[in-house]
Parts: sequence; C-alpha cells; structure tokens
Amino acid sequence: MGTAIDNTEVLKDWFLRSGVHTPLHTCIGPLPSSKASIVRWTSNQPDSMIQTISSHPNDYRIAIMLEPVDARIWLHGQPVWGGVIAAERFRICPPSGSSQWSRLSSCDIVNLFVPATLIDNLNAQRETPLSLGAQQFTSDRHVMELVRRMLNADALAGPLQSQYCDGMMVALLSYLLEHYSRPAAAPQSSTLGGGRLRRVLTHMGSNLATGVSNRDLAALCGMSEAHFSREFHLALGLPPHRYLMKMRLEQARTMLLAGGRPMGDIAEACGFHDASHLSRTFSRHFGTPPARFRQLRGN
Repeated sequence: MGTAIDNTEVLKDWFLRSGVHTPLHTCIGPLPSSKASIVRWTSNQPDSMIQTISSHPNDYRIAIMLEPVDARIWLHGQPVWGGVIAAERFRICPPSGSSQWSRLSSCDIVNLFVPATLIDNLNAQRETPLSLGAQQFTSDRHVMELVRRMLNADALAGPLQSQYCDGMMVALLSYLLEHYSRPAAAPQSSTLGGGRLRRVLTHMGSNLATGVSNRDLAALCGMSEAHFSREFHLALGLPPHRYLMKMRLEQARTMLLAGGRPMGDIAEACGFHDASHLSRTFSRHFGTPPARFRQLRGN
C-alpha cells in the first residue's frame, strides 16, 4: 500500500489491484526529474464488477478520459451515480482515500501519478500556497493538449522523451495549481499523517488475520482512542474498523487473483470467520461472490 512508485512494476501492481487485467498501453516513469509517471490503459470489454480504486498514499492521481465511459460510482457498496463520462474530461484524486466504480463500456484512460512532494515544491514558490483539487470530471483543452503531448513524446522528442515529459508535467501542474486550486487550509495540530499514518497502516496490514484494536493503534500514535478515531477518519475517510475490513477485502481479492488456495484458507488468512463470511462480505463490496470472481479471472 505504501510502496513508493520507483519503477514500472509498482505501477503495474497498482493497476492489477485496481482491476485492470489487460496489458497497459503506455507506462512511462518515474520521470527523471519530477518523478511523476504516465500510464494509459485501454479495454474493449465492459467490466460490471465493482472495482476499488485506492489512491497512492504519496501521490496525486490525475485521471483523464480519452473516450466516453459508461460508469457507475459506488459508495460503501451502494450505487450513488451512473451515466456516461464524456471524452476529454479529467479529475484530480488526492493522496489516500479510495473510490469504487463499475464500467459498462470500453475505455481509454490516462492516469498521471504525481508525487505530493512535487506539488509541495511548486507550492513553495507561490506567494499564496494552494490546495490542488478537481473532484468532478472537468473539460479543459489546455490540460488535454499537454497530456496528448506527453503521450506523443516519443515522436516529438525521440530519445529525450523523458526530459520532454518532465517539462510538460511541470507545465501541467503549474497550470492546474493556478486554475484548479483553492487557498490551502491552515495546518491543524495533532493530525494523523506522514510517518504515524504509515506506521498505523503497516501494523493493520500485518495483522489482518487477527485484527487490531483501536487502543493498540492509538498507542502507536500516542493518542487517546477517541482522538485517534477522529483523526483516522479525517485522514482516510473511514473509521478504523471499516478501513481494516477494506484492507481485508483487498487482500482477499489479491489472493483470489493469485489462485491456488482454498476459499477457507483465504478467509482465515484475511481475518474472516469462515468462507461463508468472506463470500457474503466480498459479494456486498465487489458485487460478485469470490468463487465467481475467481472463475471470471481464470483462477
């Protein structure tokens, strides 16, 4: 979860865990200077299964739709929006947090992974620091022009394509900060983030089978239980127990994709009472039972 994006294999693993099982059309990065990455993926087939898209904890993700996508957005296992996202629309997803969607059409999507440190460095050069954000899909011809230049960097810059993309990436981020930002909120004291948040998530991930108590997690941060729960919810959008369940489900999905293990073993390894508990919870979260999920993925 907290692995730095320092090679293309990390990117491929993120897409696999996000339900992308076709070869990536383009996978560039990390770029030499900005350390940003550019990935384009396409699919000719719909995927009605509910997929969980988890933002990388150290990176902004900018999603750009190159063609219309018929999609459904889910929240806590319930559909909250449905329709067609038009072509040449983009949105900015901040570090951490997650979303769920199902795709009822083909797609052609670009994802840019941008280190939060790069945004911070650009912000430091501004007179007034800004908070980057565009949660709704938005149309902007300047954004599309810069993205298409990066996708065509090989033809435009030849062996210097990485350096060319670095320049385009900084130009894009400078534009987004100017036009898709709001004044940064005043820093809050005692927020859960950085090393403490990574320590908590690592501890949770290492104890999926047995579970962890709020008391133990709060102790890792030197907080009271109530304070820890509030700060955790603020940082990740879910209370600790629900985020732990999310981690268990994602681990179960990863093990199902790997194949070779009985359902009961997967349930035990991920902290479910038994295979039936895993099946009910998995179906509610992903829209299909685990056995059917494994069958569809050829495992």
